[in-house]
Amino acid sequence: MRYWQDFQDTLAKAINANIYIFDANVTPFSHFSLPVEICQDVNGGKEPRDNKCMDFYKLACASLGEKDTLVCPYGIKLCAYRLGSHTQKIGYLIIAPAKHTNLSDREEEIAFVTKAQNVYRTVNEVFNAILERNLLGLRRLELNSIYEISRLMTSIIELDKVLELITNSLIIIYQADLCFIGLREGDKIRIAHGKGVRGSNLLIGKEWPLVHPVIEQVSSQIEPTILHIGELKGLPGFNDVEIISISQVIIYPLWTALGLVGLLGIATPASLDDIGYRNLQIYTNFAAVALANATLIRRLEKEATTDFLTGFLNKRALQDVLAVELQRAARYGYQLSVIFLDIDGFKAYNDTYGHLAGDVVLQKVAELIKNSIRVTDIACRYGGEEFLLILPGTKGEDAARVADRIRRSVENYPFPHRQITVSLGVTSAKKNDSVDMLLARADQACYQAKELGKNRIYLDPS
Repeated sequence: MRYWQDFQDTLAKAINANIYIFDANVTPFSHFSLPVEICQDVNGGKEPRDNKCMDFYKLACASLGEKDTLVCPYGIKLCAYRLGSHTQKIGYLIIAPAKHTNLSDREEEIAFVTKAQNVYRTVNEVFNAILERNLLGLRRLELNSIYEISRLMTSIIELDKVLELITNSLIIIYQADLCFIGLREGDKIRIAHGKGVRGSNLLIGKEWPLVHPVIEQVSSQIEPTILHIGELKGLPGFNDVEIISISQVIIYPLWTALGLVGLLGIATPASLDDIGYRNLQIYTNFAAVALANATLIRRLEKEATTDFLTGFLNKRALQDVLAVELQRAARYGYQLSVIFLDIDGFKAYNDTYGHLAGDVVLQKVAELIKNSIRVTDIACRYGGEEFLLILPGTKGEDAARVADRIRRSVENYPFPHRQITVSLGVTSAKKNDSVDMLLARADQACYQAKELGKNRIYLDPS
């Protein structure tokens, strides 16, 4: 049970709800899974489980049958379940919304109860299996828990949540010493998640070429490959992992109908028999599908908000991002400035040299912009030849210096055909500014820069 809290937290994040578990005596078994602001909001900032809460839990659990929907003393609707079998009561599971809502909308309530039911089935099956393991061995834990977790896993669309659920559930099911997942990115495998022995988190971000002999051996098969530590030592990152007690790692290639999704590695303290390997293969098949779905959705979401030519945010995403930055600036009292950039004479350039040449200019200007701003700054392609830059924590004069740095870098770059210049308008957010108001001032400032002769910046004085 040493990794139970991590497993519980992963389930909570997967369904975006808070999970409380109590033992048969209604004593807290684990910590709250998510931040408890919702409880603190409704009970005046007190501790989330004050005496009134605990009295409520004890009374509610004492009279609980199999399951029920409850309302806590502060008005929060909860789903409550009894854990264990018909003959053995082992505890109680409480699932509450992560955000403040009374679930008044019928559709919202049904969706929440459905998610809660899925988590209850998973938690109850794992608890029962852990208790039975001492008597019946691992088989029930494998079969039933794999089924319940896989069913939950394939319903999640957020990639980070899928990765966490896979690794944490394997740690719980197999008491694994090490578990990691690598996702395919073109011609390489990039480690996206790792858990277990000390240093396993250092694997994250490491890249293994598909042409590496070990990776080529593993990924060219459908069946899993058992690798000994000596073979793993040749892969980047494994020298930093504490693998003294590990003798071998099973690597599963994650195949779907669309091709190779990635690799999953697991090191178990005891060797698996044929049935164990087969059950783990079933699990990895579900994992491959879940990862493929989540990866595809992440790519589609990125494409929906990203300009394909420059890699910057597009105009559609700009509205939401700028609204968030305005709210943060107002809440925390820091400066916020924006730069509106327009490429001078771009239409004439396109007409003269063609749209392919124009695309080259757009890409190069985007690269020069990126090299001139901070990592915390946000760049957007606003229109055809227009860009907008959001500079959090920056006052107008400093933003003007950034704008002039961009202007000079573009002016001095040896573009093909002829020199390229840009005009830039700079303005800062005011109290009670809306997104449209801020954009209008930045646009007007850029217009003033063009009116003054182009290839210059104009700082809005208002």
